Order: sequence, then structure tokens, then C-alpha cells
Amino acid sequence: EKCCALPTAKALERRPWWHKNFSPVPCASLEEFDVKMGHEIALEICRAKEEKRKLILILPVGPMGMYKWTVYFLSEWGVDCKHVYGFNMDEWSDARGETLPADDPGAFQNAMEQAFYGPLGKLTVPVSQRNFATRKLLPTYPEKIARLRKDGAELVVIFGIGRVFHIAFWEPHFAAEFKSEAE
Repeated sequence: EKCCALPTAKALERRPWWHKNFSPVPCASLEEFDVKMGHEIALEICRAKEEKRKLILILPVGPMGMYKWTVYFLSEWGVDCKHVYGFNMDEWSDARGETLPADDPGAFQNAMEQAFYGPLGKLTVPVSQRNFATRKLLPTYPEKIARLRKDGAELVVIFGIGRVFHIAFWEPHFAAEFKSEAE
């Protein structure tokens, strides 16, 4: 609530905890955000390719508009993603942690295949390098990422902005029905 209540000028004021190279880039619209974010993702992929390094991308499934632009730029530039390892940060699950089938219209994996991996065509990330936050694969993330980092891969987190202005992973209002953390 505090973040959302900030006027734009106040939200852009430098904070002491920000990384020295970080500065926010304001966008006047969601469309502008999509283009700029897609361009930045494509640039990271290009830079890693030029440096002959593997690239670990931690990817959100929302918003999704930036993937259209990432695909556009990579296709225009003719840059393939053979060096990219995608790790989706979230997926829908039930109370037991069971996730939707990959081809379910509501599955985040399906959304990523439709918005990013599929449209890249021959330039796409190899299937074996796509990781989705399913009950089976999510526990393998730390080991896979550590192994890639040991091999010199760069780790880039693409932040997803959630409904309550969260950055990645967790919207606490979804747990409002619980009386305690343990529950």
C-alpha cells in the first residue's frame, strides 16, 4: 500500500539500499513498459551471446507483453537462444502443491510456450533448458543454477510486478486466510 501510494517523483527518489548501478526507468504506459522490458531482455540475451557465456533467466509470467517484444528484437537481430536457461518463477498449484498439466490453458508453462518459447521458432531456448516451477522441477532449481553459475553463467532476474506491487514470487494477501505462518 505504501509503494502504490507514492507519487511518481517520490517513487523515483534514490534509496540507500539500491544497487549503485540501479536507476528506475519510468514508463508512461503499459505498452511503453512492454517495449522497454522486451528490449532489455533481448539485450541481455545478445550480450551473453557475444561474450560466449551461458545466461540464466529467472522469468515471470506476468506481465507477459514484454515477451512479444523480446521475440521481435531477437528475430530482427537474428540472435538465437541456445545459450539461455529459463527458470520460471511461478506456477499455479493446489493446496498439495500439484501444478496444472503443461498444456492446460491456465498453466504458466503453457503461457510461456505460447508467448515466448514458441514464437522464437528456430531461435528458441532448447527444450532441455526450460525449467518450470512444477512440483517436480522446482526443487531442482538451486542445484541447476549453482552448476550453471559455477560454469560462468550470468544470472538475470526479470522482475514480475504483481497485483500488490510485489517484486517477484509472493503476494502475501493470498495467505490472508491463515491465522499464522505455521498454518
